[in-house]
Amino acid sequence: MAEIIQFVPKKSAEVAENLNDFIQRCRFELTVFDANLDWDANNWPSAGVSFGNLEHKSRILAVENVMKPPFIEFAKAYFRYRQGHNPTTAKGEMTALKCLERALESSHGRADILDLNMAVLDEAATLARERYAAGSAYHAGRELAELALFVSEKRLTHSWLDWKNPNQRPTDTIRTGKKAKEIREKKLPNEEALDNLAEIFAYNPTKPRDIFTSSVCAMLLCAPSRVSEVLSLPFDCEVWETQRNGKKVYGWRFQPGKGGSPMIKWIPESMESIAQEAIKRVKLLTNEARAIAKWHEANPELFYRHKNCPDVSEDQPLSVVDASLALGITVSTERQCRRELRRFKLSDQEGGNTLSSLNKWVRNDLPKDFPWFDKARGLRYSDALFCLQAKQLRPDMPASPVMVWQPTNNTVNDDLETFQDGEYARPSLFDRFNNNTESANALKMTSHQFRHLLNTMGQRGGLSQSAIARWSGRADMKQNRTYDHMTEYELVDMLRTHDPALSLDRSLEEVANQIAAKLPMTRQEFNALTIPTAHVTEYGFCVHDFTMSPCQRFRDCLNCTEQVCVKGDRRITRLKDRYADVQRLTSQAEAEISKGTAGADRWYQIHHLTEMRLKDLIAILENPEIQDGAIVKLRNANEFSPLRRAVEAKLGATKVESTDRSMLEDMRNLLGGGLG
Repeated sequence: MAEIIQFVPKKSAEVAENLNDFIQRCRFELTVFDANLDWDANNWPSAGVSFGNLEHKSRILAVENVMKPPFIEFAKAYFRYRQGHNPTTAKGEMTALKCLERALESSHGRADILDLNMAVLDEAATLARERYAAGSAYHAGRELAELALFVSEKRLTHSWLDWKNPNQRPTDTIRTGKKAKEIREKKLPNEEALDNLAEIFAYNPTKPRDIFTSSVCAMLLCAPSRVSEVLSLPFDCEVWETQRNGKKVYGWRFQPGKGGSPMIKWIPESMESIAQEAIKRVKLLTNEARAIAKWHEANPELFYRHKNCPDVSEDQPLSVVDASLALGITVSTERQCRRELRRFKLSDQEGGNTLSSLNKWVRNDLPKDFPWFDKARGLRYSDALFCLQAKQLRPDMPASPVMVWQPTNNTVNDDLETFQDGEYARPSLFDRFNNNTESANALKMTSHQFRHLLNTMGQRGGLSQSAIARWSGRADMKQNRTYDHMTEYELVDMLRTHDPALSLDRSLEEVANQIAAKLPMTRQEFNALTIPTAHVTEYGFCVHDFTMSPCQRFRDCLNCTEQVCVKGDRRITRLKDRYADVQRLTSQAEAEISKGTAGADRWYQIHHLTEMRLKDLIAILENPEIQDGAIVKLRNANEFSPLRRAVEAKLGATKVESTDRSMLEDMRNLLGGGLG
């Protein structure tokens, strides 16, 4: 388990001293990304990150593109510290650090975090907008805000930086037009490719690579998952449960990524047979690899005795051929065996190897984190569903009988698209089954498109947002919107299906009367409102015109002149409940005033005003002389209104016709008095 520390700055120390202390502690005390991490290296393979500047684009970090000192030391410390506490934001953090380094250099002529100020942060946010797509720029700005707060709290800079992200989050709910169509086509899988994928799975492929890719895709179509989550499933992931009605349901034990809690993903009944068949095929494919992993865990000093392993003692000298058989090298000629042994940096001499010496070589060449397949999820190779033998998916090589291997996201995605680079070509799953011969464009897709598809199908089927988020393994329901690709036509059709009143198979007049009948007022009363843009509130209706300005009294409807109540409406019970609460709060404020509590008088004024308005409003709504259906709207002479300001401006004009003046004065009175 990586050691996590909490850096506490010394209040008496200078900023530069705190910064140096922070860097030293992150370098020598943290064990995130391995206790033996090569700090001075500019590329950290264990973290999957390179400390390059804005010009760094490729996998190989050129010397001229390395971040400059002293900023690079802070960048390494900050990245290691933050990843230890929140290991899900690596991409956004590095983007922010790259922009920040360039902004510091541009503003001060050097890249030093001690020179950080508000102007530098603004410049970094601007660079993010200029260099990256809108989504990446937003995330970079968000990470810059986090960094500003961090260095302020840890006293790593000379002043407190109360900086907000100026980069707006791009909208992800575009549904109409050409742009929406392009987004849907990019995010959702091609229907022809899906049909071909179904045919391949039904064909029951026999080659390991085909079994692997088709089975993973089938599983991704059974529940909305990230491919990394599927590849990290345990061998015993399957769950059967009997419901109260006696019906059996089927699901998988899941450990979602990005902060999700452990869960069981229940598979729709229509996909249960597909899911079970896919799991069955993967288990058959990976049984030998798990046996190898289990042997290595239980017998670290002994060579794994596979079926082609020479039946000799651990220390008996092996011939070149026997050594090759033990390692799974294809034995065709003795010369070839010697060449392969030399390639593995092993002895190519007769009797130069033993099973014991080969076992040491195997141990050194096992995956770095062995026996852990996924340490964060607590999953070992011997328990992993997708534990494979090394080279097992290679069509040109035999699977290793002694080495295990872990597939990644790229293993799946690389097999779903044809790759061509000059004379080198890597055929896709579709190519191997000749599905691209009849297609105008080569079929391709990505593993994440299945997740988008199932989420959109859930939206189409009317699943609640909480159910979709739970099924997808999300911690935040707001993330659902990114995966919803319903067209505008589908949305309208869904609304019409669930509410027949929205069907336009009759005149607009008739539809309007139907809608008016559902409101707690007549159509004439609704039209009599000052501004016919009403929406329902907790106590009645709000008639604010949002085309003129945003709401100026958010969650303070009772003190707003644009709040309308209707006599006889059931919401009067809410008004009475609110009145009782406000009376209690007013009494508490009075008690605090008597104790001399600072600011209590202001709270008393607010609660007292609300109490008086509620008292007057309830009295009107309970007055038997006022008929049911009457519209009640309280005035507030001090209330600001853009519409009333416009009316006052008109009335202040020198030339206003008498008829117009009379109409404007009536409107001003209706809106609640003077400007105040």
